[in-house]
Amino acid sequence: MTDGPLRASPPDAVPVAVIGAGWAGLAAALQLVRDGLPVALVEAAAVPGGRGRSLDLDGAHLDNGQHILVGACRQVLAQMRAVGVDPQDALHALPFALSLRERRPGVDTGSFSLAPRSARPRHLAAALYRALGGETPPRRLAALFGAARMLTGTPGEDLPVAEWLRRAHQPPALIARLWEPLCLAVMNTPVAEASTKIFQNVLRQTLRGNQRDARLLIPRLPLGALFPEPALARLRASGAEVRMSTRVTGIAPLAEGGFELTLRGGDPLRARQVVLATAPRAAVRLLPESEALAPTRRALSALGARSICTVYLRYPRPVVDLPPLTGLLGQHGQWLLPRHLIGEPHWLAVVISAAEMSPAADARSRWERVARELSAIFPQLGKPDRGRVICEHAATFDARAGIDDLRPDVRTGLSGLYLAGDHCAHGLPSTLEAAVQAGLQAATAVGQDVGLVASR
Repeated sequence: MTDGPLRASPPDAVPVAVIGAGWAGLAAALQLVRDGLPVALVEAAAVPGGRGRSLDLDGAHLDNGQHILVGACRQVLAQMRAVGVDPQDALHALPFALSLRERRPGVDTGSFSLAPRSARPRHLAAALYRALGGETPPRRLAALFGAARMLTGTPGEDLPVAEWLRRAHQPPALIARLWEPLCLAVMNTPVAEASTKIFQNVLRQTLRGNQRDARLLIPRLPLGALFPEPALARLRASGAEVRMSTRVTGIAPLAEGGFELTLRGGDPLRARQVVLATAPRAAVRLLPESEALAPTRRALSALGARSICTVYLRYPRPVVDLPPLTGLLGQHGQWLLPRHLIGEPHWLAVVISAAEMSPAADARSRWERVARELSAIFPQLGKPDRGRVICEHAATFDARAGIDDLRPDVRTGLSGLYLAGDHCAHGLPSTLEAAVQAGLQAATAVGQDVGLVASR
């Protein structure tokens, strides 16, 4: 805990510096400003958003990754409203349902569908029972009761999801056509390794809350317009100091209290408190050399990393006749989202989770493969006239079994230095919701330590 962090030592220090203008850093900075603390926000990139930012490529508004929210992302929705973005206008809401398509050599295109009348337990059970039509009645009932235990029970240990599913009597065909694609989409980690604790928590929050929690929310706006850009504008309007295209290369504790941030190509910035809202690897590089920070450094280093590639395909004619979301089974990519909802009708996005498991020789060979596989299921598409591949090689931490107990807290071992990022939101995978929650937690910790706010 800090004592007297608002003292005039060092006299030229800003009260709080937030390093990183991703979703976590922006959420933290906004909350700190609301709490009455002047903030300096420092970001290495020219645009805000971090791993959830917008890009202008080939004359189109694309994103560095295709994100889907659910109604249970309550903090994201609240922060959007706080910066003047109405989720009802900005997000296309779909009732909870999953449709997945596949094409196998010599076999007509097949599909798997889980389409409950609602997310109420009895409707989910009925839909799952129908989806198990290829199984014998006893196996269908065993799988159904097992799935119910998955949502209500508590595993004694954090198993890999594959083992959890086996113990819940989920048939191999259902695992391959439902649970594995869903786990990969949510966790960016395959079922053989993914954390049951985190996956179960996401399922519970989505399917055991109210009906609105289970809705699928597909952006109608580029990611930057959903939150990062209006958040940055709100910070500037509130008097926060914003430094974009400014890289922090070091953080050093000061003998008189506070910290000095070394900025590439500029004068140092002094701050009484620092919120380090960067990806884990960058945070490890920036942490000061201090024995007190050894546990934080170990926690960050233990997280590992998983990649996500998003393939964008542009077609000569507008593509407006496909569903907003389609799962792809047995293909290089796993989820298909047409971009006409955000005003780019010629473009499709295909998400490749845990992309390090599906390497490609180069970007062109990757998008050409995706295009070929799509045309086998949707022959009306024809051939795209161009493609783009955007890969985030450390898009998420590795949400493997046991990882939740290793994750860092927002408070570090050094007074006045805090972390923010999806890796700090225990119980959640690397999502926008986790990033926002962690940013708010960091801001709350700062406010508590300086005596401005009580525990939220």
